[in-house]
Amino acid sequence: MSRSALWRQEANVQDRARQAEETFARVISEGRDRHAHKKGVLPLLGPDDTFNIHPVILSSVAKSPYFVNKCCEKLMDWNMVVDEIYYEVKHLEPWTAGASKSPSTAFCLLLRLFTLRCTEKQITLMLEHVDSPYIRCLGFLYLRYAADPSTLWSWFEPYLYDEESVQVRQGKGDVTVGEYCRLLLSELDYYGTRLPRLPIAIERQFKVKLLQAERSEERAKQHVENEAAMQYFQKTGARVIALYGDEENPITWYDAVVDRVILRDMESGEMLHRPKFQVTFTEYGNTEVVTLGEIDLPGTHTTDTSEVGGDEREGSKPDYSSSSAPYHDRRGGEDRSFNRDGRGRNNDYNRGNHDNHRGRDSRRDHYDYRGGGSSHYRQRDNEDRRNYDDNRRDRSRSRDRNDLMEEVLRREREKSSAKGRRDYASRPAAFRGESDERIQNRRHMDRDDSDWRQHKRESQPKGGAVKTTESQKPAAAPVREKTAAELAAIQEKKRKLMAKYG
Repeated sequence: MSRSALWRQEANVQDRARQAEETFARVISEGRDRHAHKKGVLPLLGPDDTFNIHPVILSSVAKSPYFVNKCCEKLMDWNMVVDEIYYEVKHLEPWTAGASKSPSTAFCLLLRLFTLRCTEKQITLMLEHVDSPYIRCLGFLYLRYAADPSTLWSWFEPYLYDEESVQVRQGKGDVTVGEYCRLLLSELDYYGTRLPRLPIAIERQFKVKLLQAERSEERAKQHVENEAAMQYFQKTGARVIALYGDEENPITWYDAVVDRVILRDMESGEMLHRPKFQVTFTEYGNTEVVTLGEIDLPGTHTTDTSEVGGDEREGSKPDYSSSSAPYHDRRGGEDRSFNRDGRGRNNDYNRGNHDNHRGRDSRRDHYDYRGGGSSHYRQRDNEDRRNYDDNRRDRSRSRDRNDLMEEVLRREREKSSAKGRRDYASRPAAFRGESDERIQNRRHMDRDDSDWRQHKRESQPKGGAVKTTESQKPAAAPVREKTAAELAAIQEKKRKLMAKYG
């Protein structure tokens, strides 16, 4: 190639780079103007020109011909970008496979969505799109990069166990959309790049909630396999325990009553994969809708075995059909499982306080005889019993929260130690490409020379200078005397040099 052709090629490269830079700056400016005039735009966290994307990927995408010529020049609104995702996106990795490390179509379209500034309604439509799982997953990826971390859980929670399949990696097996959502919330590494770091408090809060969701999913599967439990849950008025939590209170178990069984989606009218339940929490009187994994039989999650006996211990299986079961009170009154005429299943507690109750009864009779005081002692007994129940529930809930956090910290430690072991056990870079035979030969030579190396280290002082003795010095080579002809040739050479250079 001639020199002028090389100059023209270099000029074309510079022109394309300048054009890409100008195009990217233009779409960024258009996005800012659109954000100022467009209603309902989802607020972006972080700079509005990088969108928390890694600089290497951002630079590659901004210079990509596909992004410059197709995404920025022809895809001018949200609908066109969604159609392009449907037809062109085949995986969700940031880079394409092959020797040339070029950005993937998915990340080019993701950056175009950032410059267009999606609204909350548009993101909701993407997450619930029925035509392509890639449209849904790019919506989740959009939220993970740019949304406020404190709002991520409300977006991701309904889809944590979505069963739709999607291919994330090129040429690899499919995963579910739910697994992809859990990956985005729990990991920072994303197939050759890094996701934005979450605040440590929010990150651990997500991990605790993910652990709770994992246990809820396991619980729901157990309920589905248990036909008797499913029949009991679908009875109106059945006494259960259900999970509840809000911004001020962590998610814990509360006593509840089933009001209604929900079999169809309230908005679309489609049949649900699993039924939901509208329950009323008896402790506070509020009504909520819970999933199958957020409901269970009374007493199955009481973990303090020193205070709870019988059916309330974890792992017990109460009778679903017998009228004597604690949650089958035919008279519709209060739950008599703990207190029925002062007696209940808590035998240890009752036996330990038998004398005290007898003393109270005697004092009660004494005051009845004198004409008063019985209502005062009865009220105090009821208050003591309620306080005891409240304290027992509070200790159980606090224990559950601590157990979840301990499990999260334990998994973090195991993951960190496993990563360290993998790094330690990996083959050094110097050995890559060497055959096993050459490695074995190298090790054999190292063993043979170990004595010589040890002798060398012992003979070397700490200061680094090698201290040698007369016996350790190598013998000098014998000196050979020159002949008369060689001496004459040397003298002649010296004479010519003197004559020529003085």
